[in-house]
Amino acid sequence: MYILAIHGDTNANISVYKNEQLLFSIAEERLTRIRHKAGYPEKTIAFIFSYLGIGWKDLGAVIYGNRYHIASSILGRKFPTYEHSFLGPAQNARLIYHHLLCKSYFFRNSIGALNKTILGLKLDKRIEFYDHHVSHAYAAYMTSGLPEATVIVIDNFGDGLSSSVFSGNNGYCKFIYGSSALNSPGQFYGEIAQLLGFHPLFAGKVTALAAFGNPQKAYSIAKKIFGLREDRRDFKVIPILSKMLYSGLYRQLMKFNKEDVAAAIQKRFEEILVDYVREAFRTTNCAYLALSGGVFANVKLNQRIKEIKEVKEVFIHPAMDDQGISLGAALAYQAKHNHLRPYRLKDVFFGIDFVKDDIETELKKEGLTYEFYSNIDEQTALLLSKGCIVARFTGRMEYGPRALGNRSILYQTTNPSANLWLNKKLARNDFMPFAPVTLEEEAGTCYRDLEKARYSAKFMTITFDCTERMKTLSPGTVHIDGTARPQLLSKNDDPSFYRLLETYYRLTGIPSLLNTSFNIHGEPIVSSPKDAIKTFKMTDIDYLAIGPFLVRKKES
Repeated sequence: MYILAIHGDTNANISVYKNEQLLFSIAEERLTRIRHKAGYPEKTIAFIFSYLGIGWKDLGAVIYGNRYHIASSILGRKFPTYEHSFLGPAQNARLIYHHLLCKSYFFRNSIGALNKTILGLKLDKRIEFYDHHVSHAYAAYMTSGLPEATVIVIDNFGDGLSSSVFSGNNGYCKFIYGSSALNSPGQFYGEIAQLLGFHPLFAGKVTALAAFGNPQKAYSIAKKIFGLREDRRDFKVIPILSKMLYSGLYRQLMKFNKEDVAAAIQKRFEEILVDYVREAFRTTNCAYLALSGGVFANVKLNQRIKEIKEVKEVFIHPAMDDQGISLGAALAYQAKHNHLRPYRLKDVFFGIDFVKDDIETELKKEGLTYEFYSNIDEQTALLLSKGCIVARFTGRMEYGPRALGNRSILYQTTNPSANLWLNKKLARNDFMPFAPVTLEEEAGTCYRDLEKARYSAKFMTITFDCTERMKTLSPGTVHIDGTARPQLLSKNDDPSFYRLLETYYRLTGIPSLLNTSFNIHGEPIVSSPKDAIKTFKMTDIDYLAIGPFLVRKKES
């Protein structure tokens, strides 16, 4: 009756089905409050079992989203939370291990058998395994709504591969080719992030910083560092030892300022990945694209892929990083056993919900003064129209790395300086752009060339060039390069959030709001009322709209 899918590695997560209905998909970080929490997702499994009133005996199947990640299976919850250097010996040992998985049939089979034995003993259940990249592929294809698609997975590495191409057809993903972890685009981009002083798992900062630089200054070096092999099915990177010692080309690169390095790397990254994608859809003879893997968190790259003339449609899975592995494995299982076919997501609210009484109990416990509103969405819109910052906590938590209204901080888009002072209030880098949520019926007046990726734009996974109207009305959410990463919102997606935004539009004539994740720097997006109240107290946010209650920050 119940099916449990587990990703027990970096950014651990679980997905739970009852028969063919998805009940939950939740990352372990949300409950442990440790960003990118790795290892066996023990806390999330225990919570969901308690919530549903079930145990292991009630599971019809246990699915694992990695076949060869044996270290995490052995270490369980003690598996390190990925804080080591991307340029250090531990990370490079992992690269070599995954390279061997890719190249040696005997090594791969031996590790697979050992992993199956260890997990079988630990979980005491029949386990069905799906490769890391297969899980990514099914996550993208099955939620794309495309009957036929070229499915492309590119990430740091997983089960030996760093990139792979599948042909998606009739509910089945057929593997075509892939490339070794040793030549990983995701690893390369993470190394550059580290060279520039950012944590490798926050490589999106490189993408944002690139808009401030001149790509030509360091481009000749970037071209030597990262490239594509002649068959355009694998990548070229510099040797491990050279990178570890910060020598050679990496040392030359660091002679330039950070903005120019970021710009050069982003330019080269886009060029190479666009060529890789072109080869993929020419091989499959299908220009409908479904994308997943951490590399496709690079929203500017996604825009460049959309702009390929031959591409007919591009879909990026909302949890393109490893938060999507357990769901992808579950979807692969459903496709195999229950003949599931590709469908479109109405929303991605797959997390935990809290009833009114739970919220009120927590507010009382914290000694907060609050007011009840039957029309909380309209009241929130009114506060936003007056220039207030409002944190919104309502309904089920979002799946994936983006806040899409239920765990969001909202503000008006009219203030071009918001990028500076609001990021500082949230202890974030002031060059990081904020994203807008925009009424879908007004999207055509705000963004250019939407049609190839309108569905993806529901989930903040791609940038678009902004119109003059958008630049004029919403400068607080338009990046320096004239692009924005919108969430397009329709009434059917989320009636409550739509009502808020529609009311704001009626009050101001502006169809967009600034929407950023409800968290402070270094912490996951809030999960529970307790998390929301704690974060509200730690910041200078004016109001907390939590369920039907409104809390005002006390004036000092």
